Amino acid sequence: MQKPDVFHQIVKVAETLIQTKGYNAFSYRDIAAQVGIKTASIHYHFPTKADLGKAVVKHHINGLSAELENLINAPKISYRNKLSLFFDRVFEITYLSERKMCLGGMLASDVLTLPDSIQQEVRDFFHQIEEWLKRLLRQGVKQGEFYLIKDVKLEAAMILSTLEGALLLARLYQDEKRLVQVKDVILARLRKV
Repeated sequence: MQKPDVFHQIVKVAETLIQTKGYNAFSYRDIAAQVGIKTASIHYHFPTKADLGKAVVKHHINGLSAELENLINAPKISYRNKLSLFFDRVFEITYLSERKMCLGGMLASDVLTLPDSIQQEVRDFFHQIEEWLKRLLRQGVKQGEFYLIKDVKLEAAMILSTLEGALLLARLYQDEKRLVQVKDVILARLRKV
């Protein structure tokens, strides 16, 4: 297997540091130590920390977008199971992976100290997830799999907000059950009666 290039190694390490410590809690020195390079090499690829932050969010969005598209277009999987798989995947790449937080959630918690360019990337990140959830919910309603208490836009926002809060509290209390319980409650709420 080919070793990832330095650019992508830097992005992946920065992504992990943001998800575990937050944007403001790491430096280029931390990345250099983990990748095994000098900080000047990081500055070559990312002259500023804002450049690195934008690259990390874009990388994360691109990977997540591809996964979400594959999931929503997967044949022979009910929309209910697609939503369940969405939760499972989020849990897998966050809390169940070194108790990381959602990248967007960690950056959102630092929003008042982030450069404007990264703030916009984080908004785009959450917008993309909400749009995907709205599509999934609409299709699930159309197929008779979901019953929505409110409108699709509000329901998607509620699901995403609840998920982010559950990740935060699961990490705080070191309690994975909170994630499963939130998933179960949301799926039960959407059940056709």
